[in-house]
Amino acid sequence: MTQGERPDLFEVLDIAVAETGARDHRIRRANAAACAVLGRPETEVIGLAWEDIAVPEDKERWAAQARLRLATGQPRTRMMLRLLRPDGSVVHALSTIVLRTGPDGEQYFLSTLQDVSEEIAAHNRLRLVVENTPVSIFLADRDGRVLVSEGTASPQAAAGLSEARQSSIFQTFADLPQAISIMHRALDGERVNEIIFAFGRWLDVHLVPIPGSGGEVGSVAAVITDITERQQALASLRVRSAEQAVIADLGQRALEAESPAALWERAVTALADHLGADFVQAHDVGEHGARGGLLARVDRRVPPEPPLADPIGLTVPVGRANQVLATIEIQRPPGAEAFTDQEVRFLHSVAAVLGSAAIRFRMESEIRHRSLHDGLTGLPNRTALLDHLDRALRRARHDDRRVGVLFIDLDGFKAVNDTLGHQAGDEVLRATAGRLGQAVRPGDVVGRLAGDEFAVLCEDVASSADLAAIADRVLAALAVPSLLRERPIVLTGSVGLALSGPEPDDGEELLNAADIAMYVAKRAGPGRRIAYDRSMRTRLTNRLAHPDELRRILDGNDLIMLRLTAVSALLHAGHC
Repeated sequence: MTQGERPDLFEVLDIAVAETGARDHRIRRANAAACAVLGRPETEVIGLAWEDIAVPEDKERWAAQARLRLATGQPRTRMMLRLLRPDGSVVHALSTIVLRTGPDGEQYFLSTLQDVSEEIAAHNRLRLVVENTPVSIFLADRDGRVLVSEGTASPQAAAGLSEARQSSIFQTFADLPQAISIMHRALDGERVNEIIFAFGRWLDVHLVPIPGSGGEVGSVAAVITDITERQQALASLRVRSAEQAVIADLGQRALEAESPAALWERAVTALADHLGADFVQAHDVGEHGARGGLLARVDRRVPPEPPLADPIGLTVPVGRANQVLATIEIQRPPGAEAFTDQEVRFLHSVAAVLGSAAIRFRMESEIRHRSLHDGLTGLPNRTALLDHLDRALRRARHDDRRVGVLFIDLDGFKAVNDTLGHQAGDEVLRATAGRLGQAVRPGDVVGRLAGDEFAVLCEDVASSADLAAIADRVLAALAVPSLLRERPIVLTGSVGLALSGPEPDDGEELLNAADIAMYVAKRAGPGRRIAYDRSMRTRLTNRLAHPDELRRILDGNDLIMLRLTAVSALLHAGHC
């Protein structure tokens, strides 16, 4: 991916994603992770229908689910898929399927695939163990004394049951309140099936009350199965599903967010919640790798006393390998468990999503900057300047202040282009931009309008004399001799001044008034400044309306200086 391309989160995310036609169920797009799950290269995956790669028993179920989602408009669903690889192996995939509508109105399915074959295999192995390996069973009387016990589901449980033959369950397992509680419920006549945690293992306990001769419960039969492996597998699956949900949520927000602040806040909060961290913060990274401004922070640390041990922490870069844009720092409390490999992979996946989003935000910011700034000088362009001017006029009306505009045109600039070339002319324009920036007051806005035309927006101007003083500094700065291609040159400027209130009263009119004043100044000779008054527009309109005067202007090759000023004056003559 080149610097100018927009990053594709579809390919960046470290999760399997596929895009499928809503009507034909054919895969139109699949990232590398999805191809890996399906065991096929992308060239073979594209064009396949899900029915083609599902196991025969699941084909109709998948098609029926797709029809149901399309008919009901159900936006999101989750289902388990069994998929056939070319080598004949079956992949169990947990799929989140989202019904989307493209820009052209066409509906399609966006699916994530999570390969859970290992978890399913672990579940099946556990089932085989339960079916083919002896489990712990016992029979206890009403007093809790064990009458008979067999099996080795849990060595500690087996030892306790053996001891309870001489005493009772209530004495032997007194430190396991949940076990005692379910035994009392069974003796009261309730069939109990609960999972309890005992002796460091998860045990599935079935208790069946057996009626005695008098009708009341005479004894309790029990079957105990160790299901620790299954519980761990399910817990791992829940964790991974939660991680994928976080990544998917951040990925969606990264695509839709208009500014990065909310996305960063969401990301650090999600990391703190999911990873049990008490401190997460993200910082911008400067051009040379220096730590920049704070992007977002979650701090749940409990101060006051110094910790007895160092916190458990990680720092992860955000961005590309050769362009780190930000860093994420995450800490767990002192004494907490270290981050697992899976948690580190999850953290890097989140960083990948944020990195792609950061690149997008940076690119969009650059595009916005270019659309509002002159590419040669870096100054605000006409659009940006008028926006500044309109906002300045609104503030001025609210605060009962005045805004001034200087319209500047270089004298003799065409001769520089004609004799030294356009590259030399570009150097002059860049140098002029620098001189104008130094000549005006702090807070004044210098912009380039077009060609050799510049403008300066001056807020909070008390009087015409204040604006004239700024114009004099501009003229003095422009008149300083300089070397261009080892040749001394002196370029002067013609400056038109316009001050707001009561007329002109909007940005376009104020800039146009300064333009007319600049035209009058240029006709009076180079290096002059003249302030606008309404009579200038009237005289200019009259000149353009008189055939002999217009012919004289054309014969005198003076039309270039009129430019759009004259046309604008005619258009606005009725408003002033």
